[in-house]
Formats: sequence, structure tokens, C-alpha cells
Amino acid sequence: MNEALIDIWNKTVNKNDTVYHLGDFVFGGSTKWEAVLLRLKGNIHLVVGNHDDKKMVKKFADKFASVDDMITKKIDKQHLFLFHYPIEIGLTPNAYSIHGHIHGRESNYVNQINVGVDSPFTKGAVGFGNLIPEELLLSELKIRKELVMELRTNKGENM
Repeated sequence: MNEALIDIWNKTVNKNDTVYHLGDFVFGGSTKWEAVLLRLKGNIHLVVGNHDDKKMVKKFADKFASVDDMITKKIDKQHLFLFHYPIEIGLTPNAYSIHGHIHGRESNYVNQINVGVDSPFTKGAVGFGNLIPEELLLSELKIRKELVMELRTNKGENM
């Protein structure tokens, strides 16, 4: 599995590209971490997941562009919370939880997007194990913003 994911990564990512990895980076010890990290292209920002060994993260922190528990970004007026776990934000049209952790399950809320390699969104948008380009994510956010606005309108009518 690692070989296939490394191959997909390196066919997609160029040397100077920025990649946000939302946790559970490598299962295994120092040898596995080093073997994977030395082969991946790009500037990798790691958001630590529940299966990321703290000792390994600390040991290889200098191989990442950053290591954080959560990263917040604002892109095209959209507030993105990049976190390993899904977080509930409420029906806010410009705020989204971008996450992994729940593997092959859909997120519970319209403004949560599970971008794990095995998530339904990833499999449907780019195929299992493929990375999600920023443009594709922003396109999905526009669709979801409309859904959030519709849900907010309907909620107001039912009060």
C-alpha cells in the first residue's frame, strides 16, 4: 500500500508544491518514517493525527514545512480549519472543517469535508489515494456554501 500511495503522491506533487497532510502519516517506527519521508516531493505541512507517534513526529519534524495540531487558512474568503478530526462549526457559509480520521465514512455536516485517502469525497472526486488539488476543494466549497445557505433559509422558515 505504501508504495502505491508514494507513487501517486510523486506523480501529482512537484518539488516546490505545498501539501497539507491531515494526520496518520506513517504507521510504524523510525525506519518506515524515514523511508517514506525521503521519497516524497513537496513541502509537507503535517497536522498530527491520533496514529502519529509523538516520538517519530518530534524526530522528523525538520523534514516537514510545519507540524501542527490544526492549521487555519483563509482562501477565497473561505475559512478552512485543517484538523485531523472533524469539528462542528455550525451552519456558517464561509467556514469549513477539512479533516480525515473517519476513513471511509461521510462527514456528519455539510460544512465538514473528509479528505482522507479512503473517504467517499476523495474516492468520488479523484480516486482512492489521490491528493485533492486546492482548486477542486474550492469548487466543492462553493457547492456546499449554497447548501449551507439553503439550510439556513429553511431553518429560519421553520422557526
